[in-house]
Amino acid sequence: MSVLPAVLTWVVAACTTAIYLALGSVLESARLGQSPRGTAIVVLVVGALGLAVSAFAGPRLSLGAVGPRERERRDVLLDQMFRLGVAFRTQERSGRFVNTATDGVERAANYEATFRWPILASMTVPVIALVALGIAVDPVIALWLAVALPVIPLLVGGFQKAFRGVSGRYRMTSRRFSAQYLDAIQGLPTATAFTRARVKGAELARSAEDLRRQVMSLLARNQLVLLVIDSSFSLLMVTAAAGLAMARLRDGAITPGQAVAVVLVSTVLLEPLDRVGQFFYVGMGGRAAVREIDTVLAQHATVEDRPGVRVPESTSPTEALAFEHVDFAYPGGRPVLRDVSFTVPVGGRVALIGPSGSGKSTVAALVQAHLRPTAGTVRIAGHDATAVPTDWVRAQTAVVAQSTYLFTGSLADNLRLADPTADDERLWHVLAEANLADDVRRFPDGLATRVGERGLSLSGGQAQRLAVARALLKDTPILVLDEPTSQVDAASETALIEALDRAGQGRTVLLVAHRLSTVRGADQVLVLAEGQIVEQGPPDQLGSIDSYYARALDLSGIGGETR
Repeated sequence: MSVLPAVLTWVVAACTTAIYLALGSVLESARLGQSPRGTAIVVLVVGALGLAVSAFAGPRLSLGAVGPRERERRDVLLDQMFRLGVAFRTQERSGRFVNTATDGVERAANYEATFRWPILASMTVPVIALVALGIAVDPVIALWLAVALPVIPLLVGGFQKAFRGVSGRYRMTSRRFSAQYLDAIQGLPTATAFTRARVKGAELARSAEDLRRQVMSLLARNQLVLLVIDSSFSLLMVTAAAGLAMARLRDGAITPGQAVAVVLVSTVLLEPLDRVGQFFYVGMGGRAAVREIDTVLAQHATVEDRPGVRVPESTSPTEALAFEHVDFAYPGGRPVLRDVSFTVPVGGRVALIGPSGSGKSTVAALVQAHLRPTAGTVRIAGHDATAVPTDWVRAQTAVVAQSTYLFTGSLADNLRLADPTADDERLWHVLAEANLADDVRRFPDGLATRVGERGLSLSGGQAQRLAVARALLKDTPILVLDEPTSQVDAASETALIEALDRAGQGRTVLLVAHRLSTVRGADQVLVLAEGQIVEQGPPDQLGSIDSYYARALDLSGIGGETR
C-alpha cells in the first residue's frame, strides 16, 4: 500500500504530459485548418480518464494507508516502551510519551502515506516529462531543460534543511505542553489544596501560547516556500521553456502547436517543488515526528534476555534469594550498591532497612529483574537472574509497593491482572485474606465497583490491601514488600499489617521497612548505609528500629538527617 501513492504520482505525470503533447497537436491541426488526428483525441480522452481515476483514488489510497500505518507504528512504539521497562518510565514524562504515541504517530503516518513516497516519486517526474518531450517534440529543448533538473532536489533538500529546526522545536513544544497538561489534570487536587490552581492555569496558558506561536511559525514558513516556488523558480522555468520554444520555432525546428506543448510540459517539471509547497506542513511536522519516534526506538533496554536463555527445570532449592558481592550504579552515576551479599532461605523473612537513598529500593528492583547488577550475581531460586528469562524471574515474585498503581476499571479488573482466569470465588478469597472483603461487600457494586483513575475512589489503606490481594492471587514463592505501610494512617496500618503477615505465610519475604511494626516478624534484619550492608542479625539482637537508623545514619555520615 505504501508505494501506491508513488505509482499514482507517476500515472498523473504521464497522463498530464500526454495531454499537453496531444493538446499541442490539436492546436497545430486547428492552426492549419485540419481535423485533429484520431490519436491525439484518444490520448486526450485516455489521459483525462487517467487523471480522473487518479484524483478519485489518490486521496482514498493515501488515507487508507494512514490507518494501518498508525496502528503498526503505535504497536511498535508501545512494544518498545514495555521492553524498556521501568527504567524508561522513570526517565520519561508520561505526557510527552503519550503525545509521541498519539499525535506524533498520527503525523508520522500521514507523512509516510501522503508525503514521503509521493515526494520521492515526484523527483523522477521531470525525467518522465523530458523523455516524452524529447521523443514527441524536440530533443534539443529537452536537453536544455534537463540542465535545470539538478536544481530541483537541491531546492527540496535546502527547504527541508532550513526548516528542520522549526519543525523540531514545534514537536518539542507540543510534547512539553502535553506533559504539562497531564500533570496539571492529575495534580489538580493538590494544586487546589495549595490555592495554586489559577497559577497552574496561567502556566498552561503560556505554554499553549508558545505552542500556537510554533505552529504559526511553521505555517508562515510553509507560505514562504510557496512564495519562493511560485515567484522565482516556477516563473524562471516557464520563462526559460517559452524562450527555448520561441528560439526553436524561429529556427523552424518545431511548430507553433509544439511550442505551446513545450511551455505546458515545462509546468510538469515543477511537480517536486509543487508537492513540497502543498504538503510542507505535513512533511516537516511528520519528519520531526519520525525522528522523535526513532529516538525512542533506538534506546536499549536496561534489562534484556541473553540469546538462548531458557526457563529452568523445576528444582527444590534451599535458597530462595541470594545476592553475591553485588555492585550497582546507574550509567555515569556514583555507586548505589557496593559489595552487597546476603541469602534468604526458602520460607525466610528478611527485613532491609536504612535511610532514604541507601539502596533499599534498588535491591527490590534487582530482585524483580527491573535492573541488572553492575557486578556480582543475583540468584533467584538458585538460578543466576541473568541466565534465565526475565519473565520467569518476575513470575517468581509478587510485589506490594509503597505506592500502589490501580488501573481505571473495576476492583475485579485490577485483581485479575495477577490471574486473568480467576473466578469471583477466588477473588473474594484473596480479598478476605487481605482484610478487604468486608469493605468490598459494603460497596453497592461489590467486585464491579469502579476504582476511578489511579484508584482515587479508594482510601490509601484500601488501595494497599487491594495490592496485597493482587499479590496473593499471583501466588508466587517470593513476596517483595517495598515499604507497603509508608503511606497509610495508623488505623489502616493494623489491618494492612495483618494482611501482610497472612500473605507472607508459606512464602519467602523480602521486606523493605521503615517502621518497627513491620520489622518485628523478620528472621533477619539487614542495615543498609551508603549502599553497603553495615550490620545484620535477628531483630532482638540489633535493638530498636531507632537504633538501626541511628547506626545507619552515623555510618552514612549524615548525622541526624536522612537522604
